[in-house]
Amino acid sequence: MKRALFLGTLLMTCGAMFAQKYLVTDADMKYKEACAQPLKIDQRKLADAWRSIQDAMKNEKTVNFHETYKVAANIRNVQLVQMYQAGQQSGKLDTLAYFNGVKEMYDYYTTYDRLINTPNEKGKTPLKDEELQKAHKEAQKSAMPLRQSMLLGGSSIINSHTKEGLGFLDVYLASLDAPLFKDLNLAETDTMLNAAYLYYGMGLKKLAQTWEDTVKYLGYYEKTISDPQYGAYSCVELMNTYKHHGDIASWEKYCKYAFEHFPEDQQYPKLLIQEYVNSGREEEALKMCDLMIEKFPNEIFPAETKALIIFNKRDYVQSVELFKKLTEVDPTYGRAWCSLGTSYYQIAMENKNDVKKCKEYLELALPAYKKAEEVEPDDPSLWGYYLYHCYHALNDKTNEAKYKKYENHQ
Repeated sequence: MKRALFLGTLLMTCGAMFAQKYLVTDADMKYKEACAQPLKIDQRKLADAWRSIQDAMKNEKTVNFHETYKVAANIRNVQLVQMYQAGQQSGKLDTLAYFNGVKEMYDYYTTYDRLINTPNEKGKTPLKDEELQKAHKEAQKSAMPLRQSMLLGGSSIINSHTKEGLGFLDVYLASLDAPLFKDLNLAETDTMLNAAYLYYGMGLKKLAQTWEDTVKYLGYYEKTISDPQYGAYSCVELMNTYKHHGDIASWEKYCKYAFEHFPEDQQYPKLLIQEYVNSGREEEALKMCDLMIEKFPNEIFPAETKALIIFNKRDYVQSVELFKKLTEVDPTYGRAWCSLGTSYYQIAMENKNDVKKCKEYLELALPAYKKAEEVEPDDPSLWGYYLYHCYHALNDKTNEAKYKKYENHQ
């Protein structure tokens, strides 16, 4: 009696296993028949194989059978190759549909790997140790390019289909902790991770409506600021966002960071100088001007800004020296010549009770203004007013008359 019961149970178990394997084997056979000639896929048989494996993924006997998902991945791969080739030929690839298909394939491999590593009630996995490791590595090898495609898909549609793009990037980022890739330590070895963070931040920014949403996308930009390729862009995004929200301290923090870490880019010290000048922080502006002049000795902006700050402090003797250097950097820069002349002119006005000294500085101012006229003849606002008043103060009637029309042209 016991023997009969045992045989009956064994037959039922074998029958269930056979039924389980038959559904998947049937789909696999149809797939192989459809692809018997790789250059001439039998579309009818391939469609039949796809319907069969979809049924297997819904059937309670095969939904948790590991081979179901390996076969599903194989069939889906052929479909996607055909979709891509047709799209390339017609120029009308449905990008969203294609990458959704890639995501399906990726899910099949991760499900397959999970099932082969899931022990039954007796603590045994479907495959023996050696087979298990081999199957795991094969699944990992097949899924890795699909993971990369999730990054490509997400980044390529993040502006046109933001939610879907974020979904693909979610898959990519979740793979860092996926059991399928656990032994690869992707969080430390993935060289494209910062790109994923950057595009994820871009997607969240497009959808952001509240400050809480903003904080989320700023966090992703923050992850990438040290990246040589993406860091500068992320710094600018952080700076712009904080400035838009009135947080100048944070704006300055990231601008300084960018200045220190991307020293070849002149925009960051320029922005800092402008902010310091606009907020009346002249000493900080002067220090930043000196740093920028040291780094970019032939740049007009920091040298001119420093000279103007000194001029506005009414230290005209020092501003003379600074504007002289500026005319040496660019002898054709009319505004520098005008500012040099005006520095002399202001010294003359400070000494107007000392006729000799006043005249001396007016005569120094004249050639600077004349040089401004020479290099910028079409812009009398630089030199006309001052030339008239210099000649008037020197009682040079001939030249005073020549520039009379600029008497109030300031």
